[in-house]
Amino acid sequence: MAPWLLPAMRRRYRGAAAPIPDLRVFDAREAPAPLAAAHPIDAIVAAGVPGAMIHPERRATGLIIFLHGGAHVFGPGPGHWEWLCAMSDATGMAALMLLYDRAPEARYPASLEQVISACGEVEGDWVLAGDSSGGGLAIAAAMRMRDAGHPLPRALVLSSPWLDLTMSNPGLIAGMDADVMLGTERLAEYARAYAVDADLRDPLISPAFGDPTGLPPMLITSGGAELMSAEIRDWATACRVAGTPCEVIEVDGAIHDFAMARTLFPEAREVFPRMAAFAAPQ
Repeated sequence: MAPWLLPAMRRRYRGAAAPIPDLRVFDAREAPAPLAAAHPIDAIVAAGVPGAMIHPERRATGLIIFLHGGAHVFGPGPGHWEWLCAMSDATGMAALMLLYDRAPEARYPASLEQVISACGEVEGDWVLAGDSSGGGLAIAAAMRMRDAGHPLPRALVLSSPWLDLTMSNPGLIAGMDADVMLGTERLAEYARAYAVDADLRDPLISPAFGDPTGLPPMLITSGGAELMSAEIRDWATACRVAGTPCEVIEVDGAIHDFAMARTLFPEAREVFPRMAAFAAPQ
């Protein structure tokens, strides 16, 4: 890994407790200047939620709505912007970076309601994508839209989704030594900052406890050396039982959310074409 990235991520997710605002130093709430210079990006507001529309001129082809990760308290980061700009180029679709509210300033279900409201304004072909906590949020939003009878995205494209905020999956213990970035103590702190007094087993908080029946087809990338790998495998099994198409690309030895770091990892560049093909209009 780039020498600056792993220490920064370890400080966030494995280090000693620190004020969340102090750990947001690597967040990028606006697109990095080189990407903004290379791609048309318009600031927009969708149903009261701020966001950035990448290549708005491609909107007629379709739209990718992206929910960034960061344990519900951080993000987006430069890698999210790079990945989403590349997805717009590869699919010919516009892409929306949704800048939903984060914990602890906004507790559950604030961000979920913002996502639902923003998605409710979408017309035409669209895809919902997300990574880590944003991946879990994407599935939760799809569940909520399904149950309400709202139009669903054509597909879900997810990188290392955080599906179980209780962190009670038996396979999680087996992955603790292998994961060089994530630690359960800090993740538990962020989970509680997000959920506060709500039940962490609520499927709209932890989709691992929900029913995948009737959800859109989904593609999930996962690292073989990450805490979430077991819960992702279990989720894929639940999808198959429910008859919901779910393809998992698990890369042996890869870390959590590796797919968002195309500029660092050849494995991310290798899986990217499959993610883009899955999202692209059929």
